[in-house]
Amino acid sequence: MITGYNTDVKHDGKVYHVQTEDKGTQNPVIETLIYVGGGQIIASKQYNYATLISGGKCDERAVSDLLESQHRRMMRWVSGGKYDANGPPPFGHTIVSARSFDEVVLEFLKSQEGTDPIEIVVEEFLAAPGKPASIRLLVRNGATEAPVPAAQVAITFSPATGKPAKALAGASGADGRLAGKLTLPGGVPGTLLVEARLGAQLVSVEIPVEPS
Repeated sequence: MITGYNTDVKHDGKVYHVQTEDKGTQNPVIETLIYVGGGQIIASKQYNYATLISGGKCDERAVSDLLESQHRRMMRWVSGGKYDANGPPPFGHTIVSARSFDEVVLEFLKSQEGTDPIEIVVEEFLAAPGKPASIRLLVRNGATEAPVPAAQVAITFSPATGKPAKALAGASGADGRLAGKLTLPGGVPGTLLVEARLGAQLVSVEIPVEPS
């Protein structure tokens, strides 16, 4: 199960780091922190999903959907200027009366080309005792869900104790996918950190690995 997202969002000359994670069913909270500069936290948001648990509606998909939805929303807020020093700009602040509404919309769309955040989808992760683990990933556009080719992907295994080790590296194909085998130490719990980089964007997903 995906337990968190990390995304860098560029806005108004600054890079904001948006981090969202699920605290787990023992502490059913989805928390997003927004960092800027040297690691200063400028905003946080928490969502408690205890009612899902008590109502018997809490499964991995439900929590994953909540996690993704909150992360996307916070990224949109950053891009929209919600956390600017002077607050978000007023609606229509860039509209000039001499331009038609269609012209304004077209200019906005052009300005957004190539700025959509990317995201990682773990389509398959299989680990069996005594065999190399297999993984298949999809790197896609976070807004349109179109596949993103040529993203640089690195997978690192961090054991509960000991030093992290690079498990796989490569680039997403024309269909946005990367698949491969991972040699993981048997009987050792840890975390797989999957990172994808495209230009200035760096996103990551963590996958918990239980002892086999």
